[in-house]
Amino acid sequence: MEKCRFSVAIKVLEPFISKWMFYELKNLLEILPHECIYLFNVKRECEISTLSKFFGYVTGESILTSEILKQYDKVIVLDPRAEEILTPLDFSGKILLVVGGIMGSHPPSGRTFKELTSRLPVGEARNIGAGQYTIDGAVYVAKEVSSGKNLGDIPFIDGLTVRGEGFEVFLPYRYPLRNGEPFISEEEKRYILEELEEDEYLLISKGKEPSIC
Repeated sequence: MEKCRFSVAIKVLEPFISKWMFYELKNLLEILPHECIYLFNVKRECEISTLSKFFGYVTGESILTSEILKQYDKVIVLDPRAEEILTPLDFSGKILLVVGGIMGSHPPSGRTFKELTSRLPVGEARNIGAGQYTIDGAVYVAKEVSSGKNLGDIPFIDGLTVRGEGFEVFLPYRYPLRNGEPFISEEEKRYILEELEEDEYLLISKGKEPSIC
């Protein structure tokens, strides 16, 4: 049996890999084997080095001109603005799913369409509903659809509150539920509760980016 039911290409659309994005990307390994995941447009050599410890393909090149596109029977871009929804029928043949590596603004600003869908030379666009998913959440939904589920059969919650000691942080995104629990890594929740505030302070006060290197 082929190990990759489908493959995923993440085109990073941020100027650097933040710690928050890093934990979302690492959580993809809960969904797919590392060799089924491609990371494109990673801008810094130190980021490429760090991510290469986890993923089989990491590059600073853009997917827009990659020869990898030619290796697949069908290329599908996950885009909230797409008119057609993702269905199990989309996963016939050798499939490459393209996802924008975006740390979403709220409300969403349509960056996937502007920076990816409208520029990709091949492929079809699909949406997975009206909510704004995280990177790993979107891929989790796609995995469930690839297994034969329709979008309406995949449970989710809109908005997630993570709680620390005496405080809480609200995340205004859509999270699929796996075994009744929001699909988010414990590393990401720990970062949000224990490090995010300090990183935001350093960014505002000293211009220090919360990057992974």
